[in-house]
Amino acid sequence: MSDNKVRYEQASNEYERHLEDTETSKLAHFYAAEQYEKRHKFFIGIPATSFAIILTWLLTSPLNSIFSQPTAEFLKNSLSVILSLIVAILSALGALLNYNDLAIRHRTAAQKYHALWRKCKNWKTDFPDETSADAAAEAAKLYRERINEINQDSPQIPRRAWKSVRTQMNEGSTSYRFEDEHTK
Repeated sequence: MSDNKVRYEQASNEYERHLEDTETSKLAHFYAAEQYEKRHKFFIGIPATSFAIILTWLLTSPLNSIFSQPTAEFLKNSLSVILSLIVAILSALGALLNYNDLAIRHRTAAQKYHALWRKCKNWKTDFPDETSADAAAEAAKLYRERINEINQDSPQIPRRAWKSVRTQMNEGSTSYRFEDEHTK
């Protein structure tokens, strides 16, 4: 076997590894981003906004027309304090847990992996045969370095996101219809 053929096969194997790495990582990061966005919206954003609206209404509405004067003031003050505490706690949790920032960081990593996945998916178009072995090997090395850079800049992927990858792949999240038809 010629040196070019060996080098081309080695590059081909590396592209396949890069393809798998980028595919699984992008799916896990997209899943994690979606989960953190939901947590931010449903556990912090919507409740905090809702309680803030109720608090504003409570502080600006005339409750004394419904109840006797002392009861209305006591109720208004008690509810105001409780709602203020809830809004403050939710705001603090939002800053502490930082779900929105995590969602953005995971989505950014997923998009970077997706761009690299597309390049790996189409590498044979750029390097169709062993005559381009040197260029294919150099590109594989650059892709490896890019994967390392993305890994360093990316947040840790939660276990649940890793577990979702196989399900997403089985549902056809990264396959194309024409590929499915050719494999049948």
